[in-house]
Amino acid sequence: MTRAAILACLLLVAGPARAWRMWGEASDKKIRPVQALSDAHKPAEVIAALTPDFLQTLRGTDLRQAYVLKGDNLDLLGRVDEALGVYQLGVKLFPKNVDLLTRQGDMLHRTGLDEQARVFYTKAIVYEPKHFGAHLGLAEIDRRFGFLDRSASHYETALETLDGRADVWRAYAETLLAQRDWTTAELAIARAIALEPKNPEGLILTAFAHRAQGDMTSALAALDEALALGAGVGARRAKALWLIEAGRPDEALAEADRVLQESPGDAAALWARARAQLARGLPAKAILELSPLTAPARLDFSARAARDLRDTLSSAPGAK
Repeated sequence: MTRAAILACLLLVAGPARAWRMWGEASDKKIRPVQALSDAHKPAEVIAALTPDFLQTLRGTDLRQAYVLKGDNLDLLGRVDEALGVYQLGVKLFPKNVDLLTRQGDMLHRTGLDEQARVFYTKAIVYEPKHFGAHLGLAEIDRRFGFLDRSASHYETALETLDGRADVWRAYAETLLAQRDWTTAELAIARAIALEPKNPEGLILTAFAHRAQGDMTSALAALDEALALGAGVGARRAKALWLIEAGRPDEALAEADRVLQESPGDAAALWARARAQLARGLPAKAILELSPLTAPARLDFSARAARDLRDTLSSAPGAK
């Protein structure tokens, strides 16, 4: 089955995400008021309610959910280490609980400990093969390490449940773009845009898809649409650089100026101005444009590239 066919199936079978499950065990409903506080976005009250004495009164499903709620709300309060400790204890007590396994994986993934996170996501899938959170975590890890086909497959499983998440559709689309699967990527982007029509990120992805296929006119038009919806300086920076690629140096200069108004000293904008001056046959002006980036103390890639370009231009005939 092609990826486009898989995507069509996703749109047919996707359903609402589940926050948590009852696991088929009896519940005395003691956890329900605490769940209500969590649903009302009152993390401090949730933590205050989940005292050690209260936890000792819970059994089965209620106790499992108490560990989920405590970890989640500690995380919301910025008490990340405590949240991780709660999830770790919960996993020791309930080693087959996929919500706790996935949450511990999430915490490790967020701190860059991806190999450790993978262990917990993989265990969760053993107990619940379609668990969307575990598949989403694995999709992100595999994408980071360049296992794009595996990443796309995990995104597809996650999207069976997370069909309403535009951010997941965009991440899936980025993976497909990296695989040069233009058709399926454009379908995924279209779904993201349909879910969030006023979010410029979908149009930015559209622009990158067009550029990758050599259609710079459509790419620039999509960036303009994204900018009209409030896209940040990154979109304008990309436009300045792409105008250089398109052989439109005067427009690139103007766009780079707009970037510099928002982000003074922006390396990409100064680079674009230098390249535009060079395209206009003015190497001396190009060298001048690069001067803010050539201080020896600047060790970032843009500064090093600027110094290399400056040195090349300075040794060329007519540079002075």
